Amino acid sequence: MNKINTTEEVHINIFFAYSREDSALRDRLDKHLSGLKRKNYVNTWYDGKIDAGKEWEKEIDTNLSKADIVLLLISADFIASDYCYDVEMTKAISRHEKGDAVIIPIILNPCDWSDLPFSKIQGLPQNGKPITSTHWENSEIALNEVAKSIKDIVENLLKTKNKRLKAISEILNEKDNELKITLQQLEEYNIEQEIAREIIQDLKKEKKKIEVEILALNESAIELEKSLKQNQIKIEKIISKEQVDINKLRVEKEKLLGDVDKLNKEIEKLIIKKTNIEEDIKRKKITEPNK
Repeated sequence: MNKINTTEEVHINIFFAYSREDSALRDRLDKHLSGLKRKNYVNTWYDGKIDAGKEWEKEIDTNLSKADIVLLLISADFIASDYCYDVEMTKAISRHEKGDAVIIPIILNPCDWSDLPFSKIQGLPQNGKPITSTHWENSEIALNEVAKSIKDIVENLLKTKNKRLKAISEILNEKDNELKITLQQLEEYNIEQEIAREIIQDLKKEKKKIEVEILALNESAIELEKSLKQNQIKIEKIISKEQVDINKLRVEKEKLLGDVDKLNKEIEKLIIKKTNIEEDIKRKKITEPNK
């Protein structure tokens, strides 16, 4: 995982909700926000930035959804526009109530908005005088006052955004470190399991080898027993015929019996070794994780 770079400044997305009849004032207000844009504090968007060939409703909805600040440019034309009032304003207020965006009503022209949904939200200019009213010497002075107020709001939002980004970055970096430790432990565990599996495979091979040797020894013992029986028969015949050779035959019998005893002892040792290996295999399987 890559760490988030908290030294990078984020910017605030500003969305203009306005009536086409108020485009000139919108353009002037946008110009008054140029200082914020040059410092990369804000990114302003309005429907005039929609590229040819794109669906304008989808583009407006996308940019309105990601806006941090929605400027409602209030005028009689805005209130009369079904799209501005019913679509843009309604969605903006919904996001404002959820805390996802800040709505700033900006009163462009004298109009009655006192009982409209956005009337409970503090608007600009702060004295409540429309930008085009005779209260102002000219509209540029009013727009400048509005831009200053927007600047204060933007700077506060930037501080909040950067604090939030830093907190998220710290959490992600902590989780990243925890994940690295977990992956390292898992890798070590997998190595141990692989070694255990290799040991078990070696023990299985050794067990199979011993089983083959035991089988061969058993076959040899059987052959020896047959040979002993045959020799016993011969001895008995020889004894019946020639009593003088009885001592020689007894020695040969004892020797054969000794060989059989040695073979039986070797078989017992191999059986014990086989049993020990089987117990080792069982212990190794117990230490392996369930698959």
